[in-house]
Amino acid sequence: MTLNHAMPSKIQPMLAKTGTLPKDWENWGYEFKWDGIRAIMYWNGKDIRIESRNLLNITFRYPELADMGKWLGSNAIVDGEIIAIDKTGKPSFSKLQQRMLISENKITKSLLNTKIYYYLFDILYFNGTNAMAQIYEKRRNILEELKIDHPFCRIPPCYKGKGNIILSVAKKHGLEGIVCKKLNSTYITGKRSDEWVKVKIVKSAEFIICGFKYGRNSKDRIGSIQLGIYNNQKKLVFVGGVGTGFNVIENKMLLKKLEIEKTEKNPFDEKIDKDVNFVNPKYVAEIEYRRWPQKDILQQASYKGLRFDKSPDEITLKEN
Repeated sequence: MTLNHAMPSKIQPMLAKTGTLPKDWENWGYEFKWDGIRAIMYWNGKDIRIESRNLLNITFRYPELADMGKWLGSNAIVDGEIIAIDKTGKPSFSKLQQRMLISENKITKSLLNTKIYYYLFDILYFNGTNAMAQIYEKRRNILEELKIDHPFCRIPPCYKGKGNIILSVAKKHGLEGIVCKKLNSTYITGKRSDEWVKVKIVKSAEFIICGFKYGRNSKDRIGSIQLGIYNNQKKLVFVGGVGTGFNVIENKMLLKKLEIEKTEKNPFDEKIDKDVNFVNPKYVAEIEYRRWPQKDILQQASYKGLRFDKSPDEITLKEN
């Protein structure tokens, strides 16, 4: 590893591009894609700090990870994903939302009942040395040699071989897809690299909430949300409305947030339904869909949850 004089205080995670299975399959490692949020953990020898993808301190939301340091040497930075598990044992982004909404002064035991796991897949810094310049295969070896045995942390395997076999296993178990990582790739902070490729089974993308409609004959719930995405000219374009996927708790929470952001200004250049209540383009939602022909209007789409770890500025046609 390369000697480094100081441990970085903040690291923007390396990101994957959406694509297809690589043809030179023998040069890649394959990991399952989890339905959670990205989280980088810092251990300075005394305290654990956890940051989201957009560099927010989220340590207080996951107190069960506070004793992770005993497996991380004198100091370390690790990268992974925090997930929540539903009753069937599968990752559930909807369940994780209950943790993501906790504010530091409103932590309750009932909210902490949502069981989480931290799935580690990379190590960026360890015992005073910088691992980011090392290739992925070597970083994985360092990570696995830590022999972490924590009740709320796992190191899911990296598979080698033909990616289509791993993808079929992910499909069989109802997972989102897989992430293909080039075995000789270094860790490039804050970049979406061709050397990490996510292959999705379920089509999903993030969009900006630009408006909403109330439920039929009721202003106590949301009937649908109206979505947009930035084009290459940094203008918001309308991609349709979504009216399914909300449970009662999420609907109530989302309505409260959106009503505060109501505005008379249409964020789109085009006119849309007069019944829409426009809102400031502040919140990002993850949406599953069956089709998005020519990246025009979403078809058979369903709401999955808010992405507090992503900024509206990131939500562009280019990235989707």
